[in-house]
Amino acid sequence: MRTYFTGLLRWLLILSPAIAALAQTLAITGVRVIDPRSRSVAANQIVIVDGGMIRSVGKYDGRVPSGAREIRARGKYLIPGLWDSHVHLTKGGELALPLFVVNGVTSVRDLGSNLEEAVSWRLQIEAETRIGPRIRTSGQILESKANFERQLRDGGVEPYARIRIPVANPADARAAVQRLAKGGADLIKIRTAPDFETLLAVIGEAHRQGLRVAAHPVAPPEKLLEAKLDSAEHFLSFSSLSSRTAEARGNLFQGLAQSGFFMSTTISNIDHSILVPYEESRQRLNDSGSKIDFRRKYVCGYLVEDWKEQIEEKKDGSYRELEKELPALYGDLKGLYAAGVPFLAGTDVAVVFMYPGFSLHDELALLVSRIGFSPMDALRAATHNPAVFFHDEKVMGGIEAGQRADLVLLDADPLEDIRNTRRIRGVVSRGHWLDRSSLDRMLKDVERSAQSGCKSQGSALK
Repeated sequence: MRTYFTGLLRWLLILSPAIAALAQTLAITGVRVIDPRSRSVAANQIVIVDGGMIRSVGKYDGRVPSGAREIRARGKYLIPGLWDSHVHLTKGGELALPLFVVNGVTSVRDLGSNLEEAVSWRLQIEAETRIGPRIRTSGQILESKANFERQLRDGGVEPYARIRIPVANPADARAAVQRLAKGGADLIKIRTAPDFETLLAVIGEAHRQGLRVAAHPVAPPEKLLEAKLDSAEHFLSFSSLSSRTAEARGNLFQGLAQSGFFMSTTISNIDHSILVPYEESRQRLNDSGSKIDFRRKYVCGYLVEDWKEQIEEKKDGSYRELEKELPALYGDLKGLYAAGVPFLAGTDVAVVFMYPGFSLHDELALLVSRIGFSPMDALRAATHNPAVFFHDEKVMGGIEAGQRADLVLLDADPLEDIRNTRRIRGVVSRGHWLDRSSLDRMLKDVERSAQSGCKSQGSALK
């Protein structure tokens, strides 16, 4: 079945009319350019794309370079390609890859996959034999050995041994980081640590290897600051800091802002997954015809089985305490934002009802409505900030000459309403123009593959 999906997507790549002229110069004319990197907005611009790069951006005077394909965009809005900074590609499966691009998510930060598989997909995408986003992957998640062994004993749908590495002590930690670095990982992800010394060993070895580290809140915030953690996932702490004085909280947030720390959120995971009631969750999952949620038709096989297991874990109401804590946890995020800590927008794709590509737009809207982000800052969390995290801001995350040509053309202004990031007219991925009809064909192709492949793909990760 894996060969079938790969062949199908390669067929799409070869035959899609929008991708047929891969080497063609593009001229996007009359467009309003929104550049989160510089926080600027410029009307009536012409953006020239050639060789996968933005060659120039300037005032449109009605002229188009000879031989260029003109994309008339008057009345439309151009933003950089979006990042989802928290996904799990192995669990999401290869059908997730085109779904990201369709939704304008041209890059992902993968925080827990089989490294060999993720690197293989990355190489295929770079070689343009597969449609998908730019992939920055951590490979396997590092887990405390005790927690890893408990997961194996308890069992479940997830293939723990394929996507997690147990670490019991600092020596284990350094060896695991070296193994992942040698295999092509772009960063390291640690979910649980047996002790602070092991966490220090992970971060220290990763930094020696030139890799950044993302982690769950595995220690108190002050300890994360001391350890020089690069990004915390979900929340700064799973227990709010509201019991501390305003001065103590402010000092902590300022220290994090000055340290180069990033806060990576997955608020959509709360609103659209964890807090969805058990019975409603079952109804949504069983709605393979997508009468409740149109996105359901793009999911099948292993992911559906994993989602079933996640839903059953809700049955005991174990998340009710989290719901009570949420206002205070969101208050911590507001404090971090006010202090100037840079945020990364993520979704935790592979968690139930987190749909590849689609859910990133939910996250942007929630950063605005829940945390109080300006629409421009929400865009920065999904464009400029991830590029900075990977030290790639010179070539990614903005719209100017010398940047990689990953762009999203919108029918409406996202600065007026951040939900307008969903109104996609076309995507430039690696310099290749995908118009709305091409994106719709890609969606239809994924839907057909999902419907025909559900039974077979269910055991793909076993």
